[in-house]
Amino acid sequence: MSVLCLCLLTLATVGTVLAQPASVAGGIINVPVVVVADQAFQIELTVVADTNPVEVLVTGAEELTAADTTDASIFDGTSLSIPTIDVEGTLYWAEFSVLSTDPPAFVLADVGLLDSNPPAQNCTRPEPDNTNGPDNPQLFENLLIPADEIVDGGPGPDGIPSIDSPLFTQTFSPTLIQPADLVVGINIGGVAKAYPHSILNYHEIVNDRVSIDGDNQDVTLSFCPLTGSAVLWNSIMGSTDTSFGVSGLLYNANLILYDRETESLWSQMLEQAINGPELERVPEKVQVIETTWKTWLEMYPDTFLLTIELTDSSFPYEINPYGSHRTDNRIPFNANNSDDDRLHPKERVLGINVGDSSKVYPVNDFSHSISVVNDQVGNMDVVAAGSSGDNFAVIFNRQLEDCTTLEFNSVENKLPIVMVDNEGTEWDIFGTAQTGPRVGTQLQKTNSFISYWFAWTAFFEGAEIHE
Repeated sequence: MSVLCLCLLTLATVGTVLAQPASVAGGIINVPVVVVADQAFQIELTVVADTNPVEVLVTGAEELTAADTTDASIFDGTSLSIPTIDVEGTLYWAEFSVLSTDPPAFVLADVGLLDSNPPAQNCTRPEPDNTNGPDNPQLFENLLIPADEIVDGGPGPDGIPSIDSPLFTQTFSPTLIQPADLVVGINIGGVAKAYPHSILNYHEIVNDRVSIDGDNQDVTLSFCPLTGSAVLWNSIMGSTDTSFGVSGLLYNANLILYDRETESLWSQMLEQAINGPELERVPEKVQVIETTWKTWLEMYPDTFLLTIELTDSSFPYEINPYGSHRTDNRIPFNANNSDDDRLHPKERVLGINVGDSSKVYPVNDFSHSISVVNDQVGNMDVVAAGSSGDNFAVIFNRQLEDCTTLEFNSVENKLPIVMVDNEGTEWDIFGTAQTGPRVGTQLQKTNSFISYWFAWTAFFEGAEIHE
């Protein structure tokens, strides 16, 4: 977002302008120099009458060909910081937040006399862990996990074939997918994609490509049918072959991937390399949503759906190869803490790790419509939103970069918007602000994903269960 796109009118570019104090006259705020990335603008803001807090509309802008940016105002995409405003001889500083883009408008977020300091940022926002494993893990002969706990799943390397050239369709036939079928969904760069469980059951890995900030990026989506867990990783940058394959090995009944560049082994639920040249490397993680096809299609009707029409495979995708595994009590293969019966082994839970703290939120414990939990896990303030009826659950860090900790309530019948904060901003299922003072802001992704209970407690012993 830029000042230019917020403007109602863009005038011709002008020459050198000094970063003088902003001035107010007749309900008009003139800001001589505003820096947006590597561009500079002069903008005009018109105060909206009878608004409290004060709202302003962007009514004009001129791109500057040269400008003195010393002490200039700054727009970072969500906030406009004006260091000096002259109001009838008294100098103030002011912070404005984006209110809307249509019409382009800001709302006053904070203001003070120039001879008083702006409020200090006295907090340090807790950052998500890079890995689900310990910070200083014990190594077992160049392995991150005990060798005797790695088992052969049967098919061997690439015996379960990954999808390396995925094809998508926007023709959704009942023979391809049913409303209640589960999918793993992503929405990156405004492009939504859905990957059906029915296909992932037979392939487990999809090596795909998405556009992130205008750049093509290789990504890998993995789904383990045995543990009910799905994660998305960015590619290993600098690799000639960025793809992953199914190793045929399991740890705690969970998928172990291998990267085709170095043949290192990677634990899906630990989300890091457990052996080989990439040992202890942690991939960059991207948010996914696991829900029903009906819910996903309601939220993103223009979605692309992974199709099986040209996968050169004769798998019977309409049949679950794992039979009643999703609902029975049986725990396949070896898994730690298999006697932790606080929940049904196949209860689908949204789990999160923060430092030494681990907590789960059973998906079925959310209300049938949408419910929200403002919570704290470890030292992190989080918000969990979910729906047992629409079959989804997500969790984000609710403390923003500016140190504001938000309080949330649920929003019903407005998918993909799922919650609203105490400032009036509405947020979608991916944690992106869609309307209100913080439109465009992104809640921070946490170290979290959905899995079966037996798998979560196998990896993260003693996890707290939200009640």
